[in-house]
Amino acid sequence: MKLLTRLKPSISSPRRQQFINLLIFYISYVWLRSFSTSVLPPHFLAQGLSFQQMIIGSIIVFTSAMVLQLVKSKYSSRNSLYLAMITFFIFILFVIKLPTVWPYYLASIFRGFTLVFFYVIYNVGHFELTPKHRTGFSSAIMFSVTPLVSLFAPLAAGFLAEINYLYVWIISGISFLLSLSLVKFQKKFTVKYNLKTGIKQLKPTRIFIFIEGAWETMIFGVIPIFSLYFIKSPFYYGTYIAYLSLMGILANLLLGKFTDKLQKRIVFLYPLTLIMAVATFLFPLALSQLLWWVVITGIIQFFVPLFWNLATALIVDTHADLRQVMPAREFILSSGRIFGFILLFLNFYLQEKPTYIFYILGSIMLLFPIILFYNTKISKKYNYL
Repeated sequence: MKLLTRLKPSISSPRRQQFINLLIFYISYVWLRSFSTSVLPPHFLAQGLSFQQMIIGSIIVFTSAMVLQLVKSKYSSRNSLYLAMITFFIFILFVIKLPTVWPYYLASIFRGFTLVFFYVIYNVGHFELTPKHRTGFSSAIMFSVTPLVSLFAPLAAGFLAEINYLYVWIISGISFLLSLSLVKFQKKFTVKYNLKTGIKQLKPTRIFIFIEGAWETMIFGVIPIFSLYFIKSPFYYGTYIAYLSLMGILANLLLGKFTDKLQKRIVFLYPLTLIMAVATFLFPLALSQLLWWVVITGIIQFFVPLFWNLATALIVDTHADLRQVMPAREFILSSGRIFGFILLFLNFYLQEKPTYIFYILGSIMLLFPIILFYNTKISKKYNYL
């Protein structure tokens, strides 16, 4: 609640209550997602899935998300959040037991639907309830929820999974019912958008969104999968995920507060993206030693919430029509993620233990500050906050 007091002077009482309701629901959803999925990689490995099959599943996730956005462009807030909860729980039900790879692929379709049903509504709702001059701090709150919750959820899931995965599924079911019960307290509104219009409005920032999505292969694919080279026990895997979450909490909140005062978030994106690019280049050195793997993934996880905070705030600061640009942003992110995962999949065919992917994704991230500098200092086409 201490975080919310910073928003009180700028948000009227009804809007503040709506923001609190939304944040409580978001925390419940993040708990459900983190607890249910944090120890899935060792579960998938134990069920006989290969790394390549896990990667194909991720490609299916983001492809199904894009397809849904192409065929559906109108979302009612509460109905959409109900569908997000239901499709996520269907995903969990399908992966409990995997006699073949096909239930996993089918489950991945539903997980892709969840991304659209949830984030199209949540991102719009969160930032429409945030005063413009508090964007950085509000974004910091949003991107701090996951690491805060993930301090505890993976530890609990890993401990229970070590005893029996049945306990993970039971508590996941209880958590699902809790999140579902909170949907009725959310603000009613409708998001109707045109993807072509939204993508056009995103012209100043869409290249950065694609770069972000492509590089996120590190977070959603490389780190979870490659960690299985070192850690196969659910308990130790959950402990490792909790450690990664710990790295990003304090810095994200401090930077969000600081950049709100300066109102020049672009300044921080230069060193941040350079650090993340360099850290990505260093990953091949960590593939043979657990200590180095823990250190370098910790560095990435320390900075990634800051990057997400600033990159999202850049979109909100630059574009006024959130109901058009936020869905389009999700679409471009998905396209970038598909691109990154395809590269990762191909690398597994070229090398037994891939290393090319780190140089490719590091170079992609390096494009972020280069293009940002070109757009603002050389061509002077755009002026970002």
